[in-house]
Amino acid sequence: MKRLYLIAFALFLMSAAYSQEINYQKYGIETKDSHIPHGLKVGDKAPDFTGYDQKGKQVELKKLLEKGPLVLVFYRGIWCPACNRYLINYQDSLNMITDLGANFVAITPESIEFVEQTVKLHNLTFTVIYDCQEKIMKDYNVMFSVTKEYQAKILTNFSVDIAKNNGREAARLPVPATYVINRDGIIVAIQFDPNYQNRASVYWILKNLGKAL
Repeated sequence: MKRLYLIAFALFLMSAAYSQEINYQKYGIETKDSHIPHGLKVGDKAPDFTGYDQKGKQVELKKLLEKGPLVLVFYRGIWCPACNRYLINYQDSLNMITDLGANFVAITPESIEFVEQTVKLHNLTFTVIYDCQEKIMKDYNVMFSVTKEYQAKILTNFSVDIAKNNGREAARLPVPATYVINRDGIIVAIQFDPNYQNRASVYWILKNLGKAL
């Protein structure tokens, strides 16, 4: 009886921990009269998209999937240290991903001039798409409005106005999520965390690509 009580108590504590609300504003996510992104789910059909890469070439999801599965990542901008660190990691391990027959694409809200700077700075050879209409971020349920406090923090720390960096009047960013999509356009794995420091590692990507092959 005592053992059952302890198990029940442990389950209660776990449930309580998981039910704690995320401090969205800590990560710059506006919660007042604004959409809070929660990402898509495994098993969802990946929303179709068309965009233009760093070379001005049109990129379509359906054509990418004709070549193989897709790893789709979202990043915030050239001003973001965590973004730069992960983009470098992805580039350094790109052959490990493409050798499995997969494509790798990054989506960002930063305007094309900063996309070009990011690509040049890190010698990126994978496709980077400027989400000029913010439609891809919306469709993949990763976009949020940035709090005024966080905008001020970035302006102070990095001398960057997020809205201007994105060529917008309002500051909006994506949760830096990662989606692994199979050739049928079905999402088979997701890494989604409002904490922008937590991202999909190369190991995570390689492990989950197996589900898409």
